[in-house]
Amino acid sequence: MRITFGSDGPSTTVVVAAYNQPRELALVLSALAAQSDPNFDAVIADDGSDPPAERELADLAAQLPFAIDWVWQQDDGFRKMRAQNRAVLRSRSELILFLDGDCVPYRSWVATYRRHARPGEFLVGGYIFLSEEETLGLTPEAVRAGAHERPLDPRTWWRLHAADWRNRLYAGRRANRPRIRGGNFGVARELFERVDGFDEALVGYGKEDSELRNRMRNAGARGISLWTRALLCHLSSRVFPGVPRPPTPRALYEESFARVRARVGLSSHAGEAR
Repeated sequence: MRITFGSDGPSTTVVVAAYNQPRELALVLSALAAQSDPNFDAVIADDGSDPPAERELADLAAQLPFAIDWVWQQDDGFRKMRAQNRAVLRSRSELILFLDGDCVPYRSWVATYRRHARPGEFLVGGYIFLSEEETLGLTPEAVRAGAHERPLDPRTWWRLHAADWRNRLYAGRRANRPRIRGGNFGVARELFERVDGFDEALVGYGKEDSELRNRMRNAGARGISLWTRALLCHLSSRVFPGVPRPPTPRALYEESFARVRARVGLSSHAGEAR
């Protein structure tokens, strides 16, 4: 039976991955509060922040115009995939949008994904990298007003459009297309469940999202490129440096070209589903 979305578009949940980044996360939540399409809720996938993000941002969360839920787990190394799987289970939405806690979406971000979403497919968006000066100038109030959005300079325009063209050219032909960045993509829930979500066997940093893409491709999805339309701004790592993590073993990633379901995935948390 073919799965379809309602006439008003797919019900939508934004899953935001977070780890010890309350100031960054405040900017992300402020951007979500200013979305032109308000038809979504959010779940924060907290991979062991100390103190938990829910406690740090309680005052801000109480003012948000959308429903928000929180999933926290003990800090035991890089387990972002586990946190995100658990977060997905807190919702029954038809479309899941994934966002990193240092990525501030344009105000049209949710609307763009919901407009282009298709049953049984995944969608990938593009990045604009902010400078240190631009990042330092952002506040929650400024983000709500769209201060992070700006006309594209020629170099950024070319980078985004080149990625989009390659994604479209190789759609359905190359197993590693469309290009996917973990902080900006969406998946129809049925597809995410079919491949059993993120593979928690990948306990290192990097490739976890490409690994998921490969398995979704193996499950029959082609992927929809929104690199020039579903835009967000990646905050400067000079202002908000990341935490060093061991890389994902290459062999685990390579195996995903021949797999559909995760080794340890969404189904391992079935007891946590609402």
